[in-house]
Amino acid sequence: MKVLYLLRYFPTLTETFVYREIAEIQRQDPGVSITIAALGSRADGALQDELPPAEVLNVPRRPLTGRLRRLTEGQRWLATQQRDKDAARLPWLARHAAGFDRIHVHFAGEAAEFAHALHRDLGLPYTVTVHATDLFRPRPSLQTVLAAADTVLTVADYHVAALAVQGIIAKRVRCGPDLSVWRPTPLPAGELRAISVGRNVPKKGLDTLLAAWEGTAGTLTLVSDLTGPVPEGVTVTGALPPSEIRAAMARANLFVLPCRQAPDGDLDGVPVAMMEALACGRPVVTTPVSGIPELIDDTVGWLVPPDDPDSLRACLRNTEATSRTLRGMAGPFRLRERGFTLENQAHRVRESW
Repeated sequence: MKVLYLLRYFPTLTETFVYREIAEIQRQDPGVSITIAALGSRADGALQDELPPAEVLNVPRRPLTGRLRRLTEGQRWLATQQRDKDAARLPWLARHAAGFDRIHVHFAGEAAEFAHALHRDLGLPYTVTVHATDLFRPRPSLQTVLAAADTVLTVADYHVAALAVQGIIAKRVRCGPDLSVWRPTPLPAGELRAISVGRNVPKKGLDTLLAAWEGTAGTLTLVSDLTGPVPEGVTVTGALPPSEIRAAMARANLFVLPCRQAPDGDLDGVPVAMMEALACGRPVVTTPVSGIPELIDDTVGWLVPPDDPDSLRACLRNTEATSRTLRGMAGPFRLRERGFTLENQAHRVRESW
C-alpha cells in the first residue's frame, strides 16, 4: 500500500508525534510505503532530530503544472477555501498523488482541504486525524472535509463527543510516546525540580504558571519560546530537540502545565509532553480541561482549576517527595493501560486504512 502523508508543514518541531507514527507504521508493516508531501516548512524544523524514514515531496510555491488548463472541480472548490495562488498548487500535487492508494492528514486544516480537493479530482480516499486547534478553532471547511473523509480519527473521547455534536462520527486513536525510548528514570531527590514544556500560546497557561511560581521554593525549567522576565528559580531554555527534552525530563521530579481554554476557544487535546513525562516516571500537575482527565488523575498526578495561580501554587508547595515518587511510578502503567503508546497509535491508524 502506498500512502501519501499530506502535511501543512515539514519539518517542524511541534509535530514529532506525526513523524514517530510514520516510522512506527513502516516498522509494523513493511508492506506500507509512506511518502510525505509538504506544503511548507517552519524555521523550528532545524531543531527536529526525529525525522521519519520517508521520501519527501516539497510542493512548489508557484508550480507551472496546470497553469494553462481549465480548473478542475477540486481546484475550484479549493479556491473557495484558500487563496488562488495556493489553490494553483493542486495540479502539481495531483500529478504526484495519482500513484498512491490513499492520503492521510493530521489536523483538519489547509492540508486536509488539499486532500479533499484531490479526492474530488482523483477519487483518492483520505483519512484525517483531528487534534485540537483544528477542532476548537475550526476552519469553515471542517464539516465538508470530514464528512467526505474515508475515516475521521481523533485523540480523545472528549473530541469524539465534540465532533458528534457536529454530526461527524469519529474513532478515538490516542497518541503516545515510544516506550522503548521514553523510559522511567529515578526521580532526583531533595527540593522541587519542576519542568514544563509548551509553546507560549494562551491555551498552555504559562502566565498562570509563572504567577504561581512566585514564592515557590525549588527550580522550574521552562522549555518554551517564552520571552521576557521570569520569577526567581525559573530557567527558560527556548525550544529544544526531542532528544534534549528527554534529558531535561531526567533532571526533573515533576511536570507541570496548567492548560486552559484560550479566549478564542482554542484548547489542547492531550499534550504529548504530558505523556512523555509519565513515560519518564514524572508525575504531572495540570488542569481538567479537554481530554486531559482521560490521562491524568490523582493516581499519576494532580488536577487544579485552570486560571487559578493560587491553587496551582498550593499544589506545587504540597507535592512532597514520597507522593511524587509513587505517582511517578504509576505513569508508564497508565500509558499502557489506556492506550497512550506509539505502538497502539500506529496500529490503530493503520487499521483505519
